[in-house]
Parts: sequence; C-alpha cells; structure tokens
Amino acid sequence: MNCHCCSGPTKKHGRFQNKNRMVQRFRCVRCGKTFSESQPLAKLRIDDDKAVQIIHLLTEGVGVRAIGRLANCQPCTVLAVLETFGEKCEAFLDHQLRDLTIGSIQIDELWARVGIRQSRTTPDDLERGDSYTFLALEARTKLIVSHHTGKRDYENTDTFAADLASRVVGRVQITTDGWQAYPDTIRYHLLERLDYAVMQKNYDAPPSEVEASRRYSPAPFIGVTVKIKAGNPRRDRICTSHVERANLSVRTFNRRFTRLCLGWSRKLANHRHAVAIFVAAHNFVKHHTTLGTTPAVGAGLTDHEWSIEELFEAVAEYHVKSLHT
Repeated sequence: MNCHCCSGPTKKHGRFQNKNRMVQRFRCVRCGKTFSESQPLAKLRIDDDKAVQIIHLLTEGVGVRAIGRLANCQPCTVLAVLETFGEKCEAFLDHQLRDLTIGSIQIDELWARVGIRQSRTTPDDLERGDSYTFLALEARTKLIVSHHTGKRDYENTDTFAADLASRVVGRVQITTDGWQAYPDTIRYHLLERLDYAVMQKNYDAPPSEVEASRRYSPAPFIGVTVKIKAGNPRRDRICTSHVERANLSVRTFNRRFTRLCLGWSRKLANHRHAVAIFVAAHNFVKHHTTLGTTPAVGAGLTDHEWSIEELFEAVAEYHVKSLHT
C-alpha cells in the first residue's frame, strides 16, 4: 500500500477496533503521514447491522422519517446510509451487469417529482421538477439490465441507450413505447444487432364534463399501434407489459415514487441513489413468483437468492477491491 499523500512506501503502524471490525493503521516511510486502511463503506459510522436494517426498510418502500422511528436513529443517518450505499450500489451494478446475452428487452420510463413541481421551476433547472427513470427489463428473467434517471429529453435518452448497448452482447429484440427519442438513439447504438418495434397504446379522450372526476384514472383504452423500426422482431415478443409491471413494483417498493404523498425526493442525487438500491434489490434479492427465483439467478449472475445481508457484503467487498485496483 502506498501513501495517500506522496505515494511513498508504507509500513504497518498499529491498529484499532471500530464498531464493526479491526482497522489497520499505516505510516509513510517517506513523509511520515499516518492513515487507516480503506473501509468497506467509508462514510458510515454506524453498526453494519443497523445499516442493513435501514437498507432493508428502504427496499420495502418505507419513508425516511418512518425508518428513523423504526430503526431508532435520526433521519440524517438514514440519508447517510442511502447516499453511501446507493453510490456503491451504482458501481456494483455497473460491474455486474456486463456482457449479458439477452433475448427480449422492454423499455419504459417512470415519472417522479424531485424538489418542487415542474410548473414552479425553469427549463434550465435540471436538478428539480419532473424526473424520469428509464428502465430496460429483460422479459424472460425480469432482470433490470440498465437504468438511468434524468429529464425526459433526447440527451438523457441517448445516455440511457448507450449504457444499454454497452451491457448486452449479440443480437437483441427491443420494444418501447412511442417516446420520440427512442428510435434514433436505440438504432444509433444498436443498429447492426437490433430487432426493434414501437408499441404505442391508444386511448380515447374522455368527455370534457367528466375530465375532473377522471383525473387520477386513465382514459378508456381503445387499442395499440405497432411499428417496426429495425430488423425483423418476433411478433409474439413485441410487448411492454412486463416493464410496466416493473413500474408498479418501483412505485410499491420505493417511497419516492408514490404519488400524492409527502415522500418525493428533495435532491436528484438521493433520488438516483434510491433507484440504484431498488434495482440491486430487485435483481439480486427479490423473489419473483413467476420466475420462481430472483432475476439474477435466472440470468446466471448468481447461483442462489441473496439476502439483504449478502447484498450489503457483496457491495462492500466490491468497493474495497475497486480501491486497490
């Protein structure tokens, strides 16, 4: 291990016991600086058991203040766990979800509010207002292959499509809704190995006199329009039902997506951390009834269903390894 200050050689210089483990200290031979070895989740100064409890509650859709009451800690502690573990989950997922052989992918975007209403902000404010989470779901295993959170615009859609293309190998079939940025961005990044169709759902406009009473219910569904955008997609795989069902899971198990409540995100960064934790739990921990196991097992990423404790240990272990590479 080299010195953090001058990159010189170091030697062991005692150790101490913190709340969770024995920590080795080091001293630089060149400049004399002393420092501790890297910790699995360096910013957290609480017991691992307490952090796991907080993460477990976060993945079950409990709000920050309610978690503070249930776990007997301050809301700022819950937010610290959310920020630290969410950031490490993002890196862990980026490493794990690579070189995937995928049959059929369904893509959709999910709305949420960050900070304030969109009507009270400006177009230049990219951190507040309406925020959309893009999800790419593998239809057979229900694995969330890629996700991205940002404004519903061409730039964020292109970033999402590029990330998805970097994770899958071989030919892939994709179905999306009618969002106009999808065809250009997906074909640009995946055209040579792409079978792509757009499924646009059509709704009847409700009469104006009953519009107020139907504000929170969808308009009458009248049919779908399917358009082939690239390749030769299989007709029986042109569908977005599975990813729309995943949207329901997001709103159920992530408090920040619950409509008409006080649980929305105040910061875009925390919103992204919460999404990363949900995706990690969905892929590696949540048992999918139709599949009979977790999506990660179905996709061959692991050989058994993980617990929250195992997910915590895997993320912490990867974080330590990444610091030494």
